[in-house]
Amino acid sequence: MSMSKNQIVMVAIGGVTLVAAGVLGYLAFDAFSSKAEAVEAGDGAKESVRRLLRADVSPDKESELAYKKNADTLAGWTEAALATAAAGDRAVSNDINPAAFKQKLVDEARALSELEGGVDGKIVKPGFNFGLPDFVTGDKLPEQEMLPKYQRLWGDIRLVFEMLQECGVAEIVRIEPAGVVSAAAQAQQEEKPKAKNRSRARKDAEEEKPAYTVEQYAVDFRAKPAALVKAVNALATAPRFIVVDSMSFAREGDMIAAALGEGEKAKGAQQQAAGGRHSRRKKVVEVVEKPAEESEEKKGLVNDPVNEAPFLVKITLSTYDFGSAANKPAAGEDAAVEAPAEGEVEAATESKEGEE
Repeated sequence: MSMSKNQIVMVAIGGVTLVAAGVLGYLAFDAFSSKAEAVEAGDGAKESVRRLLRADVSPDKESELAYKKNADTLAGWTEAALATAAAGDRAVSNDINPAAFKQKLVDEARALSELEGGVDGKIVKPGFNFGLPDFVTGDKLPEQEMLPKYQRLWGDIRLVFEMLQECGVAEIVRIEPAGVVSAAAQAQQEEKPKAKNRSRARKDAEEEKPAYTVEQYAVDFRAKPAALVKAVNALATAPRFIVVDSMSFAREGDMIAAALGEGEKAKGAQQQAAGGRHSRRKKVVEVVEKPAEESEEKKGLVNDPVNEAPFLVKITLSTYDFGSAANKPAAGEDAAVEAPAEGEVEAATESKEGEE
């Protein structure tokens, strides 16, 4: 059945109308969606503005300037605090060799051992190894890779030792660093995690350098109360950044307890000696017949602080180095010295062992 000309025209008009309606519908939907998005964005912006206006710092030029000023002030405080904390940072020599370092160590250890104290006039007992027995009293040489660390350790040990001696402590019993390992052992420990996770190792290598280096020490010494107070204050105010992690102190003997113990012991012996009634009566008579001066003299117990035993003090402390002296030349006491011959090092070690 063929369509007439009018029908074809009507179908064409209907098709065009349908397409136009579809286009208009899409445009209307797009306009509606855009409007909704614009309204939502506007509401979000309004809420952001309200939140900023309610904040402690308003979003204006004055606030920006104040923020920058406060940031600069904080940076200044941080820099000043770091400078104060790093005032005691220690420079180490990169030119010193193991033999020269050992010779220096032995000489300085001998000089420190001669300082005045309460052990037969010395501050330490013979054979004191300063926490580094392999090098001070032994015959080993430090590893080249470990020399920077050993220089820091010895500098801290010497500083604390001299500080305690100047405060008047009677004896330094122990001073030793914690966690000292050889370069070979340290490399072996680090190799295992690297083999397990190479990507982790690369990530660790890219991390920033630590802000500071910490070394921990265990220190035991004997001191009277006045010397103990001086020592604690000296550690707290030292130029080197030192933190006392823990401290305990106690007397190894008690004069009062000892006196009471001797009195009770004497009393028990007297009671055992007085076997019967006659003996007890005789004892009473003897007590009554004692002179008044002697009875008054024995009355009560007297504790003399001068003769009281010193405290045994145990301290764990940490020293912090912020690396500010890393690029500076070492001080005279830490500077490189000419390496002595091996015979000189052995002679120095044997001389120290002979003195002990």
